[in-house]
Amino acid sequence: MVLPFCHTKSSASILVLLCTLCALASTSYAFSHHRHVPSSVRAVQPTPLSSPKWRPAIKVSSLRTSLSSTSDDADSSKTVQPEIINDLQNIGTLVGAQTLLVPISIFVANMLRLPNRGLGSGFILNSAATIQGIQWTIPLFVIAGIMRVIEPYSPALQDVTKATQRSVLAVMGSRRRPVFALLVSILLGAVAGWGEEWLFRGVFQTSMSRLFGEGIALGVSGHPSILFRVVFGLLHAVTPVYALLAGAASLFFGYLYNTYGNLAVPMVCHAVYDIGALMWAHWSVTALTKKEQDEIMAGGVSVAPILSSETTNQNDDE
Repeated sequence: MVLPFCHTKSSASILVLLCTLCALASTSYAFSHHRHVPSSVRAVQPTPLSSPKWRPAIKVSSLRTSLSSTSDDADSSKTVQPEIINDLQNIGTLVGAQTLLVPISIFVANMLRLPNRGLGSGFILNSAATIQGIQWTIPLFVIAGIMRVIEPYSPALQDVTKATQRSVLAVMGSRRRPVFALLVSILLGAVAGWGEEWLFRGVFQTSMSRLFGEGIALGVSGHPSILFRVVFGLLHAVTPVYALLAGAASLFFGYLYNTYGNLAVPMVCHAVYDIGALMWAHWSVTALTKKEQDEIMAGGVSVAPILSSETTNQNDDE
């Protein structure tokens, strides 16, 4: 439904304010993602390639092994606590940045007099909406699997993987911790799905639908769709391809909102997909060697290492 002409100027000014608030949210989000490097992966002194490896005699090796294991246990007990504290600080920063989208959404929705503070009159989080949201993650995971197959031949996709792995290393650490990673993934996925969908679909898309019609707001045609996808992409502008994929995802979530008229469906879909993506990234990056993880955090290689059982076994043997 298009607003009367007498209201278009005031509505346009409010949209300008909305874009400004989105830019502020983008800045805070980008700041929270800016190279949170955990202490466990900082400033590693590499072993010179020219220095040969010294292998002790068999009689001495058992004594050295027992001594080194004792010192390793002492060192690990000293470093585990700071690593966990650092991870919790990074998690708190990310959650805080995402949570900031909620008051922004409520503030702008009240100014625009949107129903239910921007959630929409059809919002209801029930079992039906949950099932629908989970079902619509299937095509997203299929596309992600296809890109995984193409990734070894695409440096751009490898850069996207590196960016994701860098964030996961900063938040979840370099050691595999399934329970901890699952809890963090659920927390981050829920906050992202709730906050981003509330702002971009519930507030932004609804406002543009009132001004220009649903088709244009969704992205079928017209300049508002470009603005809508650009702002959403800026929140995820880790790499150009990353921003492009985020823009395509915003179009998909907008389609779900228009189809069901219930913001809970794209919220659930967004959250569940993020949980799965974060868990997969944690599982894959913790299979890398310490050297490969340090290279990802430092950005020292242009192409992310490709995981395989053979390379992992070789690295473990070394």
